[in-house]
Amino acid sequence: MVSSETIQSKVKFDIVAGYDMPSKWDIIPIHASDRGTFKYCRRQWAWSSPSRRNLIPKAEVHGIRENLWFGSGVHYALERWYNPLREDPEVTFESWFNLQWNGGLVSESELGHFKERRPFKDGNYWRIYGLSEILPNPDVDMFMGLLDLGKGMMRFYKDYSIEHDNFTVIATEHDFSVPVLDPDGNVLYAVDTRRMPEDWEPDLILENVFGPLMKLVPAPYGQSGFPDNVIHKQVHARGRMDLIIRDNETGRYGIKDYKTASRVDDDYFRHLDLDEQCTTYLTLGEVEALIYDLPYKQLEFITYEALFKGYPKPPTFTAKGLPSINRQTESTTASMFAEAISKMGRAGEIMFENDVKMKAYYEWLVEMGDKRFIWPVDKWRNSVQRNNARVRLYYEVLDMLSPNLVTYPSPRKEYNCLNCVFRTPCLQAEDGSDYEETLALGYEPNFDR
Repeated sequence: MVSSETIQSKVKFDIVAGYDMPSKWDIIPIHASDRGTFKYCRRQWAWSSPSRRNLIPKAEVHGIRENLWFGSGVHYALERWYNPLREDPEVTFESWFNLQWNGGLVSESELGHFKERRPFKDGNYWRIYGLSEILPNPDVDMFMGLLDLGKGMMRFYKDYSIEHDNFTVIATEHDFSVPVLDPDGNVLYAVDTRRMPEDWEPDLILENVFGPLMKLVPAPYGQSGFPDNVIHKQVHARGRMDLIIRDNETGRYGIKDYKTASRVDDDYFRHLDLDEQCTTYLTLGEVEALIYDLPYKQLEFITYEALFKGYPKPPTFTAKGLPSINRQTESTTASMFAEAISKMGRAGEIMFENDVKMKAYYEWLVEMGDKRFIWPVDKWRNSVQRNNARVRLYYEVLDMLSPNLVTYPSPRKEYNCLNCVFRTPCLQAEDGSDYEETLALGYEPNFDR
């Protein structure tokens, strides 16, 4: 049993971001996921972006995307592992799963973790239905397998982090909303074309360090012969920021991000050199620090931590009575593999010494060590790279908000197109069928964006 004093000596807490974000109606939100979608397929973007139709598939019609859903649970558990209370990630993941699966009451602050279905008010809390109730044909065995997987991964992560973490947590995972800035550092304002809620009223007093959140700007002369005033709002990049940390060796600040993956090797990290999300989050974190006067002004690196979807288990045995060496399905360790061979007695040792593939597999396990399950890679971005990312964001947003923007599909022979959540209405739009009815029956506004 590891004491709380040992844990706290590894990770300390300076601050936890707890400031209030502006209402999504008081600014024009551009979400991190919107950028990738906009560049990939403008039709998908037009249907999913909160600046357009803001639609998500209904879980009771389409089910859920298991990989994204599972990754959300891992993020949820690790977010609470690194908060000041240091909640056990295995226990937290199980609690998250039970609420997702069975439904129940959630606080308003937790609503963002239940995007798969619309919650409803129940007294002072919100209630959500469980996936076991609303999915058309839930695969119980698959979900119970994910429960076991998540608990095992979090159990291993807790022990790993206690031994290896060498950073100070500055801010835990949190939602952010910061202005989009032009190349000169001025905030971008635009006209909001969304339909406002009936009870929304402009508040010209709201402001941040860059100026008022909204302001009246004279428009061309109207019927009265005088210029009409039009509300212009700050355009904000919004999303969810991962851990902000200070490296204990260098004293420099960065971000720690997690990705769950079924396969992790050197090639898995090749995209990081030009990864737009990594660079953009660093520069947006700097804008956030400026707004709220946080104890850092530069974010220079991102620790990209790949979590293999598996946890240490003894090797399984094949029909021939031999320990499996399948790297895709096994999640054992070198010590567990050696122990399995040892239990086979002298025959096992002889077999191992004469099996080239088995020896290579064992040597690979030794070489990988903990990286078999948790593989962190640090990527640094200098000030020029961070500034370039901020400028690119500005020009992309100008395209998104252009009143002359034309949306159209971008068909591809790729997974993201072939498995797009809007594939059916997209095909209907192309062949002249009633895609609007499909959108109305199978999709709903995303309450959280």
